[in-house]
Amino acid sequence: MKERMNMKLRTLILAISLVFGVSTSLFAQPAAVKKAADAAFTLTTFKADGSILATSNGVCISTDGIAVSPWKPFIGANKAVIVDSKGQKHDVECLLGANEIYDIAKFQVSGKTAAAPLATTVSAGDEVWLTPILKSGNAEKANVTSVEKFMDKYNYAILSSSATDKMNGVPVFDKKGQVIGLYNKSGDSQSSTDANYAKDFVLKGLSQNDITLRQSDIRIGLPNTLEEAVVALMLSSEKPANIHEAIVNEFITKFPESNDGYYALANIQIAKGEVANADKTMQTAIGKVTAKDEAHYNYARLIYRNALIQEFAEKTKSVGWTLDKALDEIKKAETTKANDAYRHLQAQIIYAKGDYAKAYTEFEALTKTKFNNPELYLEMAQSRQHLGANDQEILDLLNKSIELCDTPYVSTSAPYFYTRGQQLEKMGEYRKAVQDYYTYEYFNQGRLGAAFYYMREQCEVKGRMWQQALQDILVASRLDPKEALYPTEAGSLLLRLNKLDAAMSAAQQAIQLDDAQPDAYLILGIAQCESKQKESGIKNIQKAKELGNTQADTFLQKYK
Repeated sequence: MKERMNMKLRTLILAISLVFGVSTSLFAQPAAVKKAADAAFTLTTFKADGSILATSNGVCISTDGIAVSPWKPFIGANKAVIVDSKGQKHDVECLLGANEIYDIAKFQVSGKTAAAPLATTVSAGDEVWLTPILKSGNAEKANVTSVEKFMDKYNYAILSSSATDKMNGVPVFDKKGQVIGLYNKSGDSQSSTDANYAKDFVLKGLSQNDITLRQSDIRIGLPNTLEEAVVALMLSSEKPANIHEAIVNEFITKFPESNDGYYALANIQIAKGEVANADKTMQTAIGKVTAKDEAHYNYARLIYRNALIQEFAEKTKSVGWTLDKALDEIKKAETTKANDAYRHLQAQIIYAKGDYAKAYTEFEALTKTKFNNPELYLEMAQSRQHLGANDQEILDLLNKSIELCDTPYVSTSAPYFYTRGQQLEKMGEYRKAVQDYYTYEYFNQGRLGAAFYYMREQCEVKGRMWQQALQDILVASRLDPKEALYPTEAGSLLLRLNKLDAAMSAAQQAIQLDDAQPDAYLILGIAQCESKQKESGIKNIQKAKELGNTQADTFLQKYK
């Protein structure tokens, strides 16, 4: 009788557990597992349009929001959130590392979190528990069938359980409530990847360009050392504006005594037209940073670079940004600490104020220091040009600037070749000038607009380099297909080369773009007359005259 009653009682308990969705394995969990399970969470990632990309599980491993989960849900994600055991949402702020092969990621979430301790050992035969947050499902008991080592120190456990792939990413606890890893089911294979592996991920400066992490649009976090963080800060400038700004703000929070973050933030604010905010940022930097000289230097160059921009004139005036203010700040920097870079900026400000003789003296003095560089000779040339120096003196200084460029030449040398090309063109050395323009183009491939190719074409025409000129004007026309000037110029060159059909075609193209283009009508008319289409040709030359072309009369007399 007693046995029958016990059997009925067990049956009743089982029925109740099934009704309320409680697994019998839950009651079998050690108390330490139940407590540690508070660190588990569900993960949801989102696309850029706000729609859900993927869902998964994971576990927090520190109380300040460090978490680990599978990596795959983050691929292509624009945003992510976790929901903890208490139902609280935490935004994923940044990625801290990932490995695609082991499908594991480490990241930072907002706010404080419960945390689970990590196990350092696991053995075959151990009983473990796959434990999601309670709202996501019940814990599953599993057995460790074998343990493999990877990278010499981390545990890869093979498991046996009745769990499905819906449990992927949940923490796997040992009886002490320590996480041995994250659960993964793929086909018939069940395993746990050591969470210590993800815990040991360390960001470097170059992590901003990490191939794996860049598969996600969620920002990559900053390294914990200043030196590496500065590299990351620099690389982040190439990322979308919102990502770059978030990294800058994190940098300031992490390294409030470093100048780099404040200067980067001020430049972001300038780009937004927020001059007053940029000024406040630099004032804050002067008050907080360790290197006061650098703070004054950054403040001075920010003012110098923006004080004369017409777009910001009203805003810069309202906060007192003038060249005199910039000069005052750079003098404060020099007074605090001697530095040739500070002397250089002071000379540049003096130049901008129009004192070319004094600026030249300052630039020249710096050439006798370790600071000697190509830019100084370019600035000396510009100063002497304002002072009325002859062309050869200017050219000698520009030659010296190129002599000081690193060889083989790199892209930083480009401006010096361009400036020398302009001087050579001014002196009538057209072929030499074109050579410098080609060097400039080489270092700016794909970044030059139609105006550059038109400028070089004009120089080539002066040098009677017809074929090169034709190539350049056709490039200009392709880069700016709505500008009538370029097919007009192309028509003129084709006419010189006696390519009459092509000249007519180019002129007609120009007229289609702008029917008030007198030169295009003249070119078309001449080409037609030379092609024995005299009637049409004369009409077009007459049209050119009506539109104000001064050469039209000469050709009317020739062809009538």
